[in-house]
Amino acid sequence: DADSHLLPPVPKTERESAELSAIMMDVTTLVDEMSLKIILGIEPVDACDAYVAQLKALHIDRAIEIQEKALERYNRM
Repeated sequence: DADSHLLPPVPKTERESAELSAIMMDVTTLVDEMSLKIILGIEPVDACDAYVAQLKALHIDRAIEIQEKALERYNRM
């Protein structure tokens, strides 16, 4: 029954797709590193504000915007 719970592919332009991939590559690396550091106690849990600032510096807001636009196009189909 997994197919009924999969997210549908949302249409992105070639430019959006390339931009999103570049952003998410850096974001994923940061998330992986910070998650491990927090779990291992290397970074305190209250370092969240700095972590969010780093995500914003990596243009996570733009990635969200791209996804939202693609979802809007999908919903109009």
